[in-house]
Amino acid sequence: MSDFLESNLKGLQVLLIRPKPALEHEPDSFAGYMLDHNVILHHCPVMEVFPLESPSDVDQIKAHILDFAHYDRAIFISRTAAKLAMGWLERYWASVPEGLPIGMRYYAVGKSTAAELKRWGLDAELPDQAFSSEGLLALPSLQQVSEEKVAIFCGGGGRSMLADQLGQRGAIVSRCELYRREITHKYDEEINHLLSSAGLELVIAHSGELLSNLIALVGKDQQSTLRQLPLLVPSERVAAFAKDAGFNQVFCASSALPEDMASGLRGWYSNKLLQ
Repeated sequence: MSDFLESNLKGLQVLLIRPKPALEHEPDSFAGYMLDHNVILHHCPVMEVFPLESPSDVDQIKAHILDFAHYDRAIFISRTAAKLAMGWLERYWASVPEGLPIGMRYYAVGKSTAAELKRWGLDAELPDQAFSSEGLLALPSLQQVSEEKVAIFCGGGGRSMLADQLGQRGAIVSRCELYRREITHKYDEEINHLLSSAGLELVIAHSGELLSNLIALVGKDQQSTLRQLPLLVPSERVAAFAKDAGFNQVFCASSALPEDMASGLRGWYSNKLLQ
C-alpha cells in the first residue's frame, strides 16, 4: 500500500511555505522527498530568517558564548537556534563537542532541533510528544532548577513563557537571541494566483507563525479558498492554532522531522483516497 501511495503522489499540487535553507547547498530533505515522488511543489516562503549581525547583537551573543561554561543547562528552541549557536561555539571554543563544558545538560524543543544538536555530537533531552515550551517545562529534569543557570538560545521576539516559568522555579535564566524572523512578500502574487487557479490540493505549514503570515498575505477574495484546503502541520499545537484560524481539514504529523512530515503526507493522501 505504501508503494502504491508514493507512486500516486505524482502530480499532487502542494504549497510549502516555510523558509528555504539559508545556504544554497543545504538540502531541504522534505522538499526533496516530495520532488523525488513527482509532487508539483510550490515552495513559496512567507518568512525569511536573518542571523543577528549588528555590533550590539554580536556583543550579546559573544557574551553568552564566552560564558558558556558558567551555565548548567542550555536550551535550544528551534533548529535554526541550534545551528547558529553551534556555529558560534565552534568559533570560540577549542573543539565541539569535546571542548565543551563537562556536565552541561542540553535540551531541544523538538526532534528536528535535537537532530541538529546530534549532528554536532550533543545528546539533548526533549519532550516525548508536546514539542513546545509547555513540553519542555513538563520534563522531570526541569522541575528542580533553583539557583541553576540556564541559557536559552532562540530567535528575537517570540514567547517568553519558557524563561518566565523557569525563573519562577528559581532558575537564573539568560536568553541569547541569534536571529530574527520577518514576513516576506516575495511570493504574494504566486500564492494568490495558485489559490485563484483552484489547482492546489494541500498546504503545508511548519508553524503557527508561518500560517499566520500566509493568512496575512492572502487577499480577501481568496481567504475562504485557503481555509477550505487540507493543511498538514507538525504538531498538535499548530493544529489547534490552525483550527482556531478557520481551517477545517487539518492533518498532524508526529513531528517536524522530514521523515515524520513525509509520513504525515502519506497519511493524508491515504485518507484522501478513502473519501
